[in-house]
Amino acid sequence: MTPSDRLNQPPRDRIDREYVVSAALSIIDNTGLDSLTIRSLAVSIDRDPMTVYRYVATKEALLDAIADSILGGLVAVDGSDTDWRRQLTIFARHYRELALEHPRAAVLLATRPRATPLGLGTTRSLVSLEGILSLLATSGFTVPEALSAYRLLMSLLRGHVLSETQETTDHPDETVDRLSLALRRLPIDDFPIMSVIPSLITEYDGAHELNRGLDVLFDGLGNTPKS
Repeated sequence: MTPSDRLNQPPRDRIDREYVVSAALSIIDNTGLDSLTIRSLAVSIDRDPMTVYRYVATKEALLDAIADSILGGLVAVDGSDTDWRRQLTIFARHYRELALEHPRAAVLLATRPRATPLGLGTTRSLVSLEGILSLLATSGFTVPEALSAYRLLMSLLRGHVLSETQETTDHPDETVDRLSLALRRLPIDDFPIMSVIPSLITEYDGAHELNRGLDVLFDGLGNTPKS
């Protein structure tokens, strides 16, 4: 740890759970999820590993806390807006933005937290869910339909951000040009459709793809039979 790093360390009597979780997220952002251990976290905050355990009981709890920390920045839906599609679109776009701010931690958004069957571990997360359910219920969805819509929306968002961030995090050296070249080398008789994909890859727009997925989902939800 450099002298400047140590200057940024809080006094030993001021360290708290939020600081520990933030430091853990910084490790993931800088060097990847696999590099985060209780020991590496302790080193980064210049503390003994046992100090870390005072704030997070296990590595699993730490990962849950990191995911919750990221999702804590999600905008709340505006329940006074009668346009549920617009509100869920705003919510979805912000979810994607948060994931792109922390691409190496995006996998945690899809797999954490695991504290409940709904994957919700804190009051903050429950408030977000309640807001979406309330928005949909006000728009004419029954509670079961609203819950189903929420699950479908989150499945779309989690899958999208994983797909969009996976290439840059799992295969940083696999550039678009290299991938396009590899596809062009495939035998066209065996892969006639794949041969036209290279041009599509270079034109990929994550925001556009998400909007398209949302339109398809919302169109389907808009046709949901009401009881």
